[in-house]
Amino acid sequence: MKRLLLVLVLALPVMANAQSPTRVYDARRSTDKMKIDGKLTEKTWKEAVPSTEFVDIRGKDWPAPTMSTTMKMAWDDDCLYVGATLIEHNVTGSLKEHDSIIYKDNDFEVFLDPYCDGKLYYEIENNALGTVMDLMMEKPYSEGGTFIMNWDCKGLELAVSVDGTLNRKGDSDRAWYVEMAIPFDALKRDFRDPRLNKVWRVNFSRVEWLKPEGPEENWVWSPTDKVDIHLPSKWGYLRFCDGQSVPELPHARTVKNWMWEGLKRDWSDEQYSAHFRKAFECGICAVLFEGYDERIYRLCKEAGLEAHYWRWTMNRADLLDSHPEWFAVNRKSESTFDKPAYVDYYRFLCPSHPEVAEFLADDYLELSRLKYVDGMHLDYVRFPDVILPVSLWSGYGIEQTSELPEYDYCYCELCREKFKELTGKDPLDLKYPQESQSWINFRLDAITAVVEKIHKTLEADGKFLSAAVFPGPSMARKMVRQDWGNWPLKAYFPMIYNGFYDEGVEWIGRSVNESVKAVQGRAAIYAGVMYPDIKDDFEKALDAAYGNGASGVSFFAGPDDEGLERLKAYLEAHDYAVSR
Repeated sequence: MKRLLLVLVLALPVMANAQSPTRVYDARRSTDKMKIDGKLTEKTWKEAVPSTEFVDIRGKDWPAPTMSTTMKMAWDDDCLYVGATLIEHNVTGSLKEHDSIIYKDNDFEVFLDPYCDGKLYYEIENNALGTVMDLMMEKPYSEGGTFIMNWDCKGLELAVSVDGTLNRKGDSDRAWYVEMAIPFDALKRDFRDPRLNKVWRVNFSRVEWLKPEGPEENWVWSPTDKVDIHLPSKWGYLRFCDGQSVPELPHARTVKNWMWEGLKRDWSDEQYSAHFRKAFECGICAVLFEGYDERIYRLCKEAGLEAHYWRWTMNRADLLDSHPEWFAVNRKSESTFDKPAYVDYYRFLCPSHPEVAEFLADDYLELSRLKYVDGMHLDYVRFPDVILPVSLWSGYGIEQTSELPEYDYCYCELCREKFKELTGKDPLDLKYPQESQSWINFRLDAITAVVEKIHKTLEADGKFLSAAVFPGPSMARKMVRQDWGNWPLKAYFPMIYNGFYDEGVEWIGRSVNESVKAVQGRAAIYAGVMYPDIKDDFEKALDAAYGNGASGVSFFAGPDDEGLERLKAYLEAHDYAVSR
């Protein structure tokens, strides 16, 4: 059986926006048989080049560790091998039980993400006694993840040797060494073989208690720029090299870009195919269609793009004849059934009717099962605008410096009864309804309950669900009673149409930043931009969106071919890959 030999460790700045450079380790196939004894005496280890020395987890501006730590890696057909050298003047260890909280001792830690997605990764820790704690993370703690302690690295071989004496006070030790063989079979996910991935995200950590009472030191191979090792996007790269072959590193960043489109049924197959090919080639990944046409969806998918059905939710004029009792009522007791706000098509439903959520969930589920539909996209999942974007005021001849009663919903009899049961108050009797947090929350929660019902129904059927929402949760709550920061979806498209709010493109970044912070890693934020409003500052708008953590951009009313070419050039210039 062929074995592996380690080669040079490089420290390359491959993460465009990272404060600290991301480390890269190139490993080659071993040339001899490995004996796991903690002594690192095989030819493989002798010829391997040590990693760069570990640094403070917080990065380059923090003091260097007082003792050196380096590691090496190697692989063969069966295992990934890790060898580490930890300089130590007093080698100690106390924990002897498997899956003890090992970092309460001085320890060495290995983190492996073979699939480079940060969604499921492995952690192996050991102390100088060779006691092991191994676990699996479903995703980082910062994204709501938790550890799975009952995972064991089946077949793991680990050994420790000490240059000195273990647990003897008063003498002077020199170092301790860790050697481990990690079977690839133990790292399979959904029956996928990790050996098929030639590049992994990995990191290594050393916890050192210089003082018994702490605080502990955190020394790592690839710094994460904060005291949190569970940030896979900041880990280094391991490249599995064989012979002269060196796998390419992933792009500095992967993004997913979208377009909202209406259906042009008068377009020929050739026109649509050319349009979709152009979008695909220039960095668009998915299309959100307002409506459904099997032919167009098929052509979209044939070009390599995802096809999602964009469907209005609470604004449903199609139900006027069948369910007039479902429509929302304003503070003047006017129903959107016959007196819609602003424009004739603003026919919003009341979310408090239990039949509404049931109907909508069934409606979305049925549509999600149509041929070629990759997902459903909620729109108008809110109340009518109690406050319009400021640039629209003049068009309606209004100044909404306060919540006007004709635009304030829902005061239907059912909502009034439910709110009175909760609080003992009739919302029509509230002197300042805009200041009543109970009344505001009642309506926020009503919309959230509808979303949760739709989400639960589609999730049970394995369907993807996203939503177009107002920019920034704070604006959404104020303007349309939409508390989307607390919804359960995995993707949100805040419609950051800066022209609507008389804002420059830099405002896109501020809105994205608020949105990203609100979801705390639970969901993707795709910045919705109005293409005509950003056309003159296209690259600045993309900087604002991507630079503040957007997972991608979604374009409305475009982009045209010129815009698509600019998108392509931008992605190439920034070394961004697109999600396919």
